[in-house]
Amino acid sequence: MTPWAYVPAGLLGLGLIGLGSLAWIASRDPSFALEPNYYEKAVHWDRQRAQWAENARLGYELELLPAGEDEMLTVRLSAADGTPLGNAEVRAEAFFNARASEVRRLTWTERAPGTYQAKLAGARAGLWEFRFSVRRGGERFTRLVRADLNPGSRR
Repeated sequence: MTPWAYVPAGLLGLGLIGLGSLAWIASRDPSFALEPNYYEKAVHWDRQRAQWAENARLGYELELLPAGEDEMLTVRLSAADGTPLGNAEVRAEAFFNARASEVRRLTWTERAPGTYQAKLAGARAGLWEFRFSVRRGGERFTRLVRADLNPGSRR
C-alpha cells in the first residue's frame, strides 16, 4: 500500500484534533457567554412584554451613579414625580461586556430614602451591563442599564 493512502485519514485526524482544540479553547474563554434560559425566555416572551408594560405603568426612574475608588456603586430610585422610593428590595445581575460569562449578583443596601449602594469589588474599567430587579410593595420593576465604569482608574 502506498503512503498516499494514509493522507486522507491523516487530514481527517488533523481536522478532528483542530476542531477539538478550538472547542476546548472556546469552552474556557471568559469572553464567550450564552444567555441563560434563552429558550424559556423566548417561549415566555409575553411575560417580558407584560413586565415592560408594568414598568411603564409604574414610571419609576432608576439612575446608576459611577463607582468611585471605593468600588461602591450607588442607585437612585424615584417615582415619576421625583419622590425618592425607599423600602425597596433592589437586586442586579452585572457583567463586564468583555467577560460576559462572569455574572455577578448584587444586593443593594438602602443608605437613605431612594438611595441604594452595593460594592462591585475588583471591577474592570469599561462597559458593564446591569439587569436590575426592584420589588416594592408587591410590585416589580425591571431596568437594563449599560454603564461605562472607571472604578479607581484601574484596568
